[in-house]
Amino acid sequence: MDTNGNGKIEALRKREAAIKAALAAEQVKQQKRKERDNARLASIIGAALIEVCAKQPESVGVMVKQILAASSLRETDRAFLTAKGWGCGQ
Repeated sequence: MDTNGNGKIEALRKREAAIKAALAAEQVKQQKRKERDNARLASIIGAALIEVCAKQPESVGVMVKQILAASSLRETDRAFLTAKGWGCGQ
C-alpha cells in the first residue's frame, strides 16, 4: 500500500495523459470534419454557380467573372480558369 500518495499522483498523471490524448484526437477529428464540410460546400456552391452561369451567361456569368477577377487567385488557377472560358484576368 502506498502511504505517501505517490501511487495516486501517478494514476492521476496517467488519466491526465489519456485525457490529453483523447482531446487531441477529438480536435483532429473536428478539424477534418470542418475541412470535409468546407470542401462539400465549395463543390455544391460551385456546381450551382456553374449551372446558373451556363443558363444566364449575360448576367450571372458576367458577375461571377468579375468576382473571380477581383479574387486573390494563384496564377495557375487563373490560367486554368481562363483556359476553361472563365476569363478572369486582372
